[in-house]
Amino acid sequence: MGEVYGGLANVPYDSKDVSNFMATIDEEHKHKDMSILLAHFAKMKKEDPDFYFNLHTDHADKVDRIFWVDGAAIAAYENYSDCLSFDSTYMTNEYNMPFAPFIGINRYGQTIQLGCGFLKNENVESFVWLFEEFLEAMGGLQPDNLITDQDAAMRTAILQCFPDCTHRNCRWHIMQNAQAVLGNFLSKHEDLRQELNEVIDYSMSIEEFEMRWAEMIMKRNVSDNTHLGDLYHLRATFVPAYFKERFFPFLQTTARSEGFNAVLKRYISPHNSLHNFFEQYLKLQEKIDVAEDSAEFKDEDKIFRLWGDYPLEQQALDAYTHPIYLRFRAELRKVMSYNVQHVDGQNYDVMPIKQYVYGYGKNRYRVEANMETETYNCECCKFSKDGLLCCHVFRVMIQLGATEYIPEKYILRRWRMLEDTIVEEKMELPKVPSERKPTNKERQLIRYGTLCNEYTRVAKIASTSDKAKAVADKYMLALEKDLLAMKAAESAKRKNKKKGNATQDEAPDVGNVDHSGQGSSTKFDHVEDPEYVSKQGRPTEKRKQSGLHLKASKPVKCTLCGSSQHTAATCKDKITTVPEQTEIDFFRNMV
Repeated sequence: MGEVYGGLANVPYDSKDVSNFMATIDEEHKHKDMSILLAHFAKMKKEDPDFYFNLHTDHADKVDRIFWVDGAAIAAYENYSDCLSFDSTYMTNEYNMPFAPFIGINRYGQTIQLGCGFLKNENVESFVWLFEEFLEAMGGLQPDNLITDQDAAMRTAILQCFPDCTHRNCRWHIMQNAQAVLGNFLSKHEDLRQELNEVIDYSMSIEEFEMRWAEMIMKRNVSDNTHLGDLYHLRATFVPAYFKERFFPFLQTTARSEGFNAVLKRYISPHNSLHNFFEQYLKLQEKIDVAEDSAEFKDEDKIFRLWGDYPLEQQALDAYTHPIYLRFRAELRKVMSYNVQHVDGQNYDVMPIKQYVYGYGKNRYRVEANMETETYNCECCKFSKDGLLCCHVFRVMIQLGATEYIPEKYILRRWRMLEDTIVEEKMELPKVPSERKPTNKERQLIRYGTLCNEYTRVAKIASTSDKAKAVADKYMLALEKDLLAMKAAESAKRKNKKKGNATQDEAPDVGNVDHSGQGSSTKFDHVEDPEYVSKQGRPTEKRKQSGLHLKASKPVKCTLCGSSQHTAATCKDKITTVPEQTEIDFFRNMV
């Protein structure tokens, strides 16, 4: 404001006045929060008919539960209901009501919001109400897999509302809780700490986990440690071996929800009212939508370099979205970290060259490869968990020479690039019979239709991103400018021709002669046509004579005297005194 008023000294108020004014505004809306929020909901319902919301009140008619979801999220849930993250640990408003968002993962691996709510009390009844509202909005479609924090009331509500859903707890939360009671003990037993993490993270099956856990307890002599016993009793809720066949893509924790909450903190203060939260929430949702729309085009100028020469990698680049392709490429590069050994039949052992491979530890993995049915199974079950083939399968495929392509059943639709939804509409051109020429109107329609069909193809390419549209707009404006200039020049030319003002280069002694016969304004205005001279008789022959000047084969004779030396026109006998003799006879008769 100092810049507006020309300096801080000229500002007629200070920061305290601003603070008091804001407090006055908040005081005016202090008891109108829900009415304003419901007005926002009503407005959203008009703009988005699929927008869904509901709220619940307690015995004193105080709102204690709220849920809403927009139409775009409902449509997205149909494609991304295979895995959700749910968390209710973040306080975002002046009522101390925890924010409870439903978080999904889109085809680009991005976090998306699929509905959210507020709960005054985090008990079974509140969670049941929220989950039932979620199902109502989503047409009764339950999530396939759900990961949450460690909350007993939440688990009970999930079992009641989502009986067909696989529910797991966040590994990070459980280990953090265990760290509080085991941290001091494990800090004195580093070998036990490393082995504990190895057993939890890299056990390939439930049986292997049980066996390795028992061996660890016996070897480290910690059977009397009750905290380790408590952690063991929770094994079925968080140990990856219990969920290796379930789809939790690139996910073992509620980090997706935590990350969404972290972004939310940039937009919303914990002291905000609910209607203020909703206004900021809409801005955040718009940012998420824009990020999703631009995910495929932000790297449009970047050329993805293939790691190897295997044709299947080019297939993956063409099929997967760019973020997923990068994950695929990272997995393909790990084939260099393994050797392969044929065991028997269709079984192969893939062994690490070094002691440790990132993401897989130091284990060896058994891969079953059936070349006839193009079926590959690995102990790590990465395809079941993440929807991508693992480096162990790729290593066996390379060993068997099966690098031409990835079987289609191993390229999930949810990771593929969006199908082209824009269809080029072709304009039908007028049909002109071949026996006649098209009229001017028909020629114009043909040109117009041809241009529309050609430019439709360009428009489809330009619509892929804002940058491509900007390039198209640039050249369209230049094209329009040139066409308008050409049209104006042609119009001026026709106008000048009509008025007889078309200019030409001036020539010596000629000037600007008016060939139209209407005169001109030059120095030759007074001149007239040359004098006309009449000629007697037939004009002399202009025909060129023979170059040899040959004489006629038969001489021409005079018709009067018969001489061949002259003609009747020059005959001397013709020039006589006949007229004189005639005149004498005339006078004689008169006498």
